Amino acid sequence: MAYLPGARSVTLSLVALLFSTVPPLHADLTQEQVAAAKAATGLLVTSRGAGTAFCISESGLFVTCDHVIDNVTEGSITVVVSPAETDERSYPAKIVRRFKDTDLAILKVTADRKMPVLKLGDISGLFETEQVCGFGYPFGRPVPVEMKSYGPISVNVGRITSLRKKNGVLNAIDLDARVSPGNTGGPVLDPNGKVIGIVSSGVVNVGFAIPVSLLIKGMQTPVLGVAVPNADSQHRYEPVAFTISVEWLSPPVEEPKVSIELRGDGPPRRAEAQKGNDGKFRALIVPGREPEKTEKVRLQITLDFDGGKIIGTVEDRAVSIAGIPKPLHEIRTLRRAPNGTDFLADGKPAGPLPELKALALDVGGAAMTVDAQRAGKIEIQKPSTDLPAIFYKAVVVLSGGQEFSSDEKALSIGGSTAPTPPPVLKGKVNLTGIREISLPAPISDVAAAQDGRSLLLHLKESKKLAVFDVIDLKIRGYVDLDEDKILFAGGSRYILVVCPVENLIQRYSMETLQKERTIANSFGNITSLTMGRSSPGLAMIAATGDSQSNFSITAFDAESMTAISTADAKITRSISSPNSIIRASADGRTFGLCRKGSSPTGFTILAFNDNEFSEFYEHSSCGVLVPSADGAQIFTSQSGVFTNQFVPVVKSQGNWADGLTFLPSYHPMFFISVPYNAASSGREKKTPKTIGIYLAGSSQALLQMPEELKEMQTGAKGEGSRSSEGPITLDKRYHFFPQMELLLTIPPTNDKIVARPLNVRRLLDEQGIDYRYVTSVAPLGKVSTTYRYKLEAVSKAGGVEFTLQSGPKGLTVSTDGEVTWNAPARPVDETVIVSLKDDSGQEAFHMFRIVITQ
Repeated sequence: MAYLPGARSVTLSLVALLFSTVPPLHADLTQEQVAAAKAATGLLVTSRGAGTAFCISESGLFVTCDHVIDNVTEGSITVVVSPAETDERSYPAKIVRRFKDTDLAILKVTADRKMPVLKLGDISGLFETEQVCGFGYPFGRPVPVEMKSYGPISVNVGRITSLRKKNGVLNAIDLDARVSPGNTGGPVLDPNGKVIGIVSSGVVNVGFAIPVSLLIKGMQTPVLGVAVPNADSQHRYEPVAFTISVEWLSPPVEEPKVSIELRGDGPPRRAEAQKGNDGKFRALIVPGREPEKTEKVRLQITLDFDGGKIIGTVEDRAVSIAGIPKPLHEIRTLRRAPNGTDFLADGKPAGPLPELKALALDVGGAAMTVDAQRAGKIEIQKPSTDLPAIFYKAVVVLSGGQEFSSDEKALSIGGSTAPTPPPVLKGKVNLTGIREISLPAPISDVAAAQDGRSLLLHLKESKKLAVFDVIDLKIRGYVDLDEDKILFAGGSRYILVVCPVENLIQRYSMETLQKERTIANSFGNITSLTMGRSSPGLAMIAATGDSQSNFSITAFDAESMTAISTADAKITRSISSPNSIIRASADGRTFGLCRKGSSPTGFTILAFNDNEFSEFYEHSSCGVLVPSADGAQIFTSQSGVFTNQFVPVVKSQGNWADGLTFLPSYHPMFFISVPYNAASSGREKKTPKTIGIYLAGSSQALLQMPEELKEMQTGAKGEGSRSSEGPITLDKRYHFFPQMELLLTIPPTNDKIVARPLNVRRLLDEQGIDYRYVTSVAPLGKVSTTYRYKLEAVSKAGGVEFTLQSGPKGLTVSTDGEVTWNAPARPVDETVIVSLKDDSGQEAFHMFRIVITQ
């Protein structure tokens, strides 16, 4: 047992073989054998205490007990050989293998000489009363403490009192011993000087040892690693290569057979692997078992008529889009064109579509024929890709028939793994009233970074980026720039900077603010650089070539500082504009684009998944588009809030001049509306308006702030208005952190940041507004595990109880909000709806997503 002061009870604090209650015995070890055992047994020193280890290989492999190194600091393990002797030596040790089921561990030291070793013995002839001898360091560290050298090794003699078995297999050896701290991990030798056990623990007069047979079994078990290939839905039935590494502590005499096994879509199947020059094995196998016959695909379709909606399923078919056949599953929306006879397919002219005249639908099991040409809008869902989950494992078979396998894991087929939701920034802000933080100089642009913890402020005149800490409400440092006219973006780990004069792209550390890497710009004239505040590395670069019409968008990896190879990174001419305003979702995988100085501005959403862009476009004017943190909703400066497929969630109020700009907050449960500043455009000032605070998914404001933000009503004409096409648009001037009760604004003067406390619940109580809503955010889940999520809600009346309204099969929600679900063995993205009822008897509804990942 390791010597861990105060860490364990008596059972775990008495751990060495000091035999004092029986008459002196002799284990028939010679003086040479004792000396050899002492030389091969080392003192093990860790960040948490000390124990014992012994060498089993001249190359420096040591054995100890796993709990001795449990929770120790990486790099803090040392093996001291011959402590307190003239030839004392210390070696740093690394963990090679841990066998938690048997409480054993293998360490490796890099020695400057061949290490003395102990041979492993045989437990088959052990018997009760047999004499054995144990070696170890009773107290580990120097005793007394003021001594500067370690204590000597202890050699102790005793007898076997019991051979404990489980299912006929020896799994513990009892010894008549009184044990002391420090000997855990030490060897127990038979009369021939061979190891038959490893000291594990003890109580008064009794010691326990792990049979050496369990160590031998562990050493003869390989560690299997599987490098999983990229597989996507489109190429599910084409061979892919798995790479398997096989590591042995005690290699077999003959070369084993290695294979990869797949199951889940039929009987298990294996593919033999071949060994390469690098020592690794590779196997070719088809990820999915191709079905014998392909059934007709059916699509869910929603037809929106003047008198109502019809929702059903339709067999996939080809329709003529501008004279070119196109299957329905490749279309998201069909909307009636202004002339009343033609349609627009995803915003592009499609023609009259006579194929819709008599559309055969299945509505709840009833067949009906509908004249879909009369519909004002038709929405088509993507076909389901919910194919059988496939599991893989590596298998090693020895010549004698013994078989080993890796853990079985689900194979992720491209397109099935949901993106990771960005984290929610947390922290307490020390703020009791409105505070103005002056900036060293006027700023010319702003970007959020580090999950929202930092705001990057461009001080153009000083050629610096000021990094403003949102929690501490102060500038924590500066990034020194090589040029003044730059483009920049920030993520969770990096800051990217484009220097147009020198034609360079630079990367800075978000933590140290130091430049890490510089590459030459090979993308052309970069007009936009965009990165989500929680993106670990994915950015988007928009650039023009030799001509303005040669416009491109490229996915860029800040980690490798290279373009990401995409299957289809081309976008349509409808959004190919170097004057586009581009905004990213917090996770950096969804981008909103609109064109400056044109009508319509366009509603364009680009989503980056599975190394390709998907595009949605509507030929309409919505102003600046800002995606929500997860990209599910789009907030606009002119037209309200939409889903990422242009389905309205909140419509803007009033005309263009009197409407509202909607902006996401830094918490997924809230968003805000900002009133249009009529005074800045020379119009007659309207009735004063204040910021509205909304709950996600709601079309009505939860509350209005009681006062106007006076600092936002001043500035140059057009500055800070929603019509401004300058770098600092409204989405960069308002930063609302509901979870930290904080609102930051950057006035049009650009020379300060105004911080004010904003407690949503307190405002609701002060204004006498009845409320009940959920404040928690659903966590990610893992495949093949029990998903748990505790819903947290607030209510004016109190006593909130939850009821499940809709969710996946098997999911339950308790009345106090405990969500439980046995997650499937494949990644999924499910929607759950619950109702909230409080002591007032009023009811509200809450919808959330459960994302299950690999």
